[in-house]
Amino acid sequence: MPRSRVLMVLLLVMVATTGARAAEIDIPPPGKPKELSVYVNQPNCQRWTDDCVNCARGASGEAPTCSNIGVACQPKAIRCTAADIPQGEPQKK
Repeated sequence: MPRSRVLMVLLLVMVATTGARAAEIDIPPPGKPKELSVYVNQPNCQRWTDDCVNCARGASGEAPTCSNIGVACQPKAIRCTAADIPQGEPQKK
């Protein structure tokens, strides 16, 4: 068998086995992404971060708005960056 045919057969075998392995991977269905803890509205907090994603509470009942995560970011513990101030109380200066 010529060398090019042997290489072609090996290539086809590699593609076939790689495709079979890829079919075994559990890929979640499209739709609502899995909620991660940083994306969940934090109680008594107006803005919060894990030093990769920054989130802010939406207006009365809306979902929080969060930034995208950086490519090489390593999330840390979630911390509040702006405490929620009740509407009836004046801000302290």
